[in-house]
Amino acid sequence: MLILAALALAQSAPQPGPMQTFGDWVVACDNGKRCEMTSLLPEADIGAEGDWQISVVREAGPTGLWSVELMGEVKPGIRLSIAGSDAASASAVWRGTEFSGGQALAIVRAMVNGRIAQLHDARGTLIGRVSLTGSSASLRFIDAQQGRAETVTAAVATGARPASAVPAAPAIPVIASVRPRGAAVLSPATLKQLWAESDCGENYDGDGLPSVERHALGDGATLALVPCGAGAYNYSSVPYVVRGGKAVLAEFDSPPGWGGDDGPPMLVNAGFDPTTGELGSYAKGRGIGDCGSSETYVWDGKRFRLVGARAMGECRGSTNWLTVWRARAVPR
Repeated sequence: MLILAALALAQSAPQPGPMQTFGDWVVACDNGKRCEMTSLLPEADIGAEGDWQISVVREAGPTGLWSVELMGEVKPGIRLSIAGSDAASASAVWRGTEFSGGQALAIVRAMVNGRIAQLHDARGTLIGRVSLTGSSASLRFIDAQQGRAETVTAAVATGARPASAVPAAPAIPVIASVRPRGAAVLSPATLKQLWAESDCGENYDGDGLPSVERHALGDGATLALVPCGAGAYNYSSVPYVVRGGKAVLAEFDSPPGWGGDDGPPMLVNAGFDPTTGELGSYAKGRGIGDCGSSETYVWDGKRFRLVGARAMGECRGSTNWLTVWRARAVPR
């Protein structure tokens, strides 16, 4: 019954979770109420590529735990220290994996009133700083999104209500997917149709038409990705599904980040995994990849269904895009 209920839930259009910027931090929660916040470069340093980042995750539900991760040229022995008031201090040594348990909790508690996070190497030399401006507001956002306000589990909006008052983590959708099988078939006539209907050939006048990428979807269906122009670091393609020699635009339960109501769905830097059947789109806002959006889909026999979405709306040095949607694909 639980699987049937989750499958029914998956029929509705995906509603990605919220994302918010507070000072030098971005925070987002997905549809399962798992929340993550990540540091940005301060405004004065926009345009530079960040060397160090901190990511903080809290799982949903009454017993949801914290984890803290360092990102950059991280090596075992690096010490993370939170500086601020006497009550806002914590220190932990990186052992090669995320901080969890009591260490993560101490770091988070110190961040509430902390001013700066400092990183020292094993010899005690200062090697990096991460601004904590906005981290407290981000933690409060997580409290609100997960229903923790005024409970003993809150990071900022603490209160006397017990952990049992925190809502359980919502179930994520389960999607029955078709695993790829068979052969990818595109006849010369179908290729001609794809180029004519997509109008993408106009982007290659005089240069010759590039190859159309094709993948078997199963049950006689072929995914055709028609190249449709390129920039410095983004390569666009229009997806079609071909059956019995007839090509139609691919359908999505949640459209890719590019394209619009007046045009066809547009994948960016598309990739297809023939083993899992996952179709990905990854649109970068800048060449260094510190902002943009990405979507991952699976084929259910009729349309592509969203199983993962990540985003970063601030072009401020963070290559840690935050998850705003999750679903679980079950091969059928």
